[in-house]
Amino acid sequence: MDVSKDSGAVFSQPWVGRGMAIGDLDNDGRLDAVVTTNGGAAHILHNETPTSNHWLTLALTGHTSNRDAIGAEIKITTTHGSQYTTVSTTGSYLSSNDKRAHFGLGADAVVKTVEIHWPSGIIQKLENVAGDQILKVDEPARAAAAK
Repeated sequence: MDVSKDSGAVFSQPWVGRGMAIGDLDNDGRLDAVVTTNGGAAHILHNETPTSNHWLTLALTGHTSNRDAIGAEIKITTTHGSQYTTVSTTGSYLSSNDKRAHFGLGADAVVKTVEIHWPSGIIQKLENVAGDQILKVDEPARAAAAK
């Protein structure tokens, strides 16, 4: 089904996209996109989709690991199961995505567990994490992580 007419003026004419970066530009829990074009302007695709679903974004800071936590593996568990991601900025041609880890939670307002495997080998666990927030998480010292 062609939904371009309902998706905004930016889709009313053809253009050749080259690179695309994904991230939550306005920190509202909905992922947005920026698309570059060949020989033209970049398009900011602001996600304004109405939703009652919940979300969680994790902004990791490494201390023993690299500061951006690139390579950290994250597992979250909700009542609907588990989701996994690896912290990375990789994406499209000459583009970098948001390094924050974003999870859609559906109807769940709380994440049962968050398990972070830092590149240093430290494993950090958080429990009963409220959704609908950007949670800043610092890599703990090895002794603190073992507790």
